[in-house]
Amino acid sequence: MQPADYEAWYHTPRGEWIGTTEFSLLCNLLQANTADSLLDVGCGTGYFTRHFAQQGLHVSAIDPDTAMLAYAKTLSADIAYLQGSALSLPFADQQFDHVSAITSLCFIADPQQALHEMWRVCRKTVVLGLLNRHSLLFLQKNNRGAYRGARWDAAADAQNWTKQLVPPVASVAIRSAIVMPGGNAIARGIESLWPSWLPLGGFLAVMMRKSAE
Repeated sequence: MQPADYEAWYHTPRGEWIGTTEFSLLCNLLQANTADSLLDVGCGTGYFTRHFAQQGLHVSAIDPDTAMLAYAKTLSADIAYLQGSALSLPFADQQFDHVSAITSLCFIADPQQALHEMWRVCRKTVVLGLLNRHSLLFLQKNNRGAYRGARWDAAADAQNWTKQLVPPVASVAIRSAIVMPGGNAIARGIESLWPSWLPLGGFLAVMMRKSAE
């Protein structure tokens, strides 16, 4: 998908609703303080990166796709964008308070290695946005359109990843959103009533927090 087309989708009524709902869920899990630092891994056009910056965070971002990065820079010149791989992040240990990877880990063949790197460079929290294998969205979109080639994970997969991290994860929280992905009035009504702790939404949000030592 071309960067402009990818970004334009988030500005459609359905895309805006999905993006806003996902970001709200991530922020509730992250519990970041104003002026905390955050690295956005696999930032794409910077949609979520910009939203984190608008919350007052000091944001940096990394992505392997030069076209996506070039487009992202036209939308937010004040954010530090860098080309690089999630499998080998060019940052020091604990350089950032928080690290996010939102619907980017699903396109990485070795999610455990990428998560190991994110855990290494964070001081406090890693937050992930995953595509949920146990969802209506999976039945509708698996291997189609922009989802072609994506890996769909489950809450159990995320739990298994966390068990292999060093130092050990102090706490984990998993929530979900976008139960009915159509975005119409019925979908929005169901979403407002659906408990986010049920891991059946198309979007899985996973928070891993380090021990406060």
